[in-house]
Amino acid sequence: MAATVTSAHLLPEKLDCECGFYRSPLYGKDSFVTVEPQERRQYPRIDLSQAIRIRPFDSSLPSEYCTTLNASQNGLYFPTHAGHYAVGMSVYVTTDFQPDSPLNSTFVGVVVRIDSLDTEIWGIAIHVLSPSSGAVN
Repeated sequence: MAATVTSAHLLPEKLDCECGFYRSPLYGKDSFVTVEPQERRQYPRIDLSQAIRIRPFDSSLPSEYCTTLNASQNGLYFPTHAGHYAVGMSVYVTTDFQPDSPLNSTFVGVVVRIDSLDTEIWGIAIHVLSPSSGAVN
């Protein structure tokens, strides 16, 4: 009985680590192929320290006041000790946050990445989707 080889058997198999290595069946059991992560950013990031307020859509979760590490035209990145963020979570982001300031700008965003920066410190990447109404400030 002959074995059937499909194209699915020829695809690289991702290893169980974050090393970026894949096992390639085309080159044998012990051959590895590196795959560079594809850059998905549309706009360059700049180092920007900016006061922001993050409010989850879920009102049972607390608002957080923090400072960005960097930002781009459609995203921002900040460190936090809060553990309630999840990829896909929708949030309101108020930039240049000062209590009762008429200059605050509020946007709708979604958490797209969570990094472990240190023990109990997370890096949160938010993709800004659109400006929100002034009523949510």
